[in-house]
Amino acid sequence: MIKSMALIAVVLGVLPFLLGMLYTKFVDEEKNNLLLQLAGGYVLMLGIFELVALPLIWLRGSLNLLTGIYGGSILVLAGISIILNGKRILQVITDTFLAVREFTLCIWAQLALIAGQVIFYIKYQYSNADDAFFVAAATTAIETNSIIAYNPYTGTAYESLPSRYVLSPLYGFNAVLSKVTDTHPAIMAHMIFMLVFLLLAYAVFALIGRALFAKNMEKTGYFLIMISVLHLFAAYSERTSGLVLLIRLWQGKAILAGVLLPMILYLAIRIFLLEGKLADWILLFFLMCACCMVSSMGIMLGAIMVGILGLLFAWKHKNIRILLLLAFCCLPNLLCAGIYLVIR
Repeated sequence: MIKSMALIAVVLGVLPFLLGMLYTKFVDEEKNNLLLQLAGGYVLMLGIFELVALPLIWLRGSLNLLTGIYGGSILVLAGISIILNGKRILQVITDTFLAVREFTLCIWAQLALIAGQVIFYIKYQYSNADDAFFVAAATTAIETNSIIAYNPYTGTAYESLPSRYVLSPLYGFNAVLSKVTDTHPAIMAHMIFMLVFLLLAYAVFALIGRALFAKNMEKTGYFLIMISVLHLFAAYSERTSGLVLLIRLWQGKAILAGVLLPMILYLAIRIFLLEGKLADWILLFFLMCACCMVSSMGIMLGAIMVGILGLLFAWKHKNIRILLLLAFCCLPNLLCAGIYLVIR
């Protein structure tokens, strides 16, 4: 267990941090913000997985091959990040401790609210019919050394790839991480993913608050408390983004609604209001890949959200170049949508 916990800490803590630093190396705004390092790092991890996994799924590659190529790619990028950011890593850690000393009462209250949600995640468990596919698909992938070659409901081999799931291989991401960390996919989904993505969601909301309120910590704290309260009172329907964030964040649709779509809003603020750099556009491209990877709904919803925001800012600035760049960022969505129409 100790070995698995250490590996989980490295894979879901250290590696996203290093990948995020590779992104922030080339930006100015919030350059040393730990939250941005982690948010950017997870976007890169999810987006790169989509780019690596899809060709292997169509080529009927093995899970071992996927793990090797994906793991090798992440480790190479992490190594490059260490080379480029060796001195800045200590600066980021130092700035983080200094920022903690400036926390206001609102920030501490928000942290208490998050801690309460974490405790409920640890103590209680929500499950529904989606477990029968997503957790079972990850388990089947590990047991058969395949990605999605067998139906997790029946155990029979697929004659043709399932159009609904083949383009969004979050189950494969679960299988790879479970294999690397020697953790059962059910534990990875219901315990690790839920806690990690809950904290990541609030990290993204904190970044949005800092961007909207010019880094004012007091106003950002009130903003985060308001978001938490809205989540806590979102149970008027089982399909609200707040409820899925709090009870089933191991599912792709919940990660999409709770983490990735808000991240699109944050990147839009960076790019269009804070004079974003080329690195922000590149991260937006990987964010679109990540939206496709976690859920089939993300294929369209991610592109629609980016398209609407892009049209508004292109109209405001009277600049068609914005639309061209956005079209490039949405290429993964357009490609996945075209493939889906062909294979459905």
